[in-house]
Amino acid sequence: MATLKEKLEEILIQLESLGDIKLSAIISRHGLLMVSRATQDSDREAFAALAATLHMSAESTTKRLSNEAPNSIVVETDGNSLITHSAGPNALIVVLASKAGGLGLILTELKKAAKSVEKLV
Repeated sequence: MATLKEKLEEILIQLESLGDIKLSAIISRHGLLMVSRATQDSDREAFAALAATLHMSAESTTKRLSNEAPNSIVVETDGNSLITHSAGPNALIVVLASKAGGLGLILTELKKAAKSVEKLV
């Protein structure tokens, strides 16, 4: 029987099969790293903390402006998109994807992955 970590890693592997994903992680809303996969050198713990801070800040702002919480936050640079997606009350999925990839497809698959993560954590 697969462990929780293995199940979460499998979710990330499925996301990465979309291609052009440089880094993916499942983190707690407090910024603690649960699992991650990276194709580039990175400080995974710092990445998790910063991504959670970004999401929580955007969530706080949107709640004040519209009384709604965002599902996804997308930050675009010239070459990449950083996406955080809510995975229930306890977790976030974060991906760093090349802009060459299909953002729409990634967002669609993130929604599916988030439902799976929410059931597990």
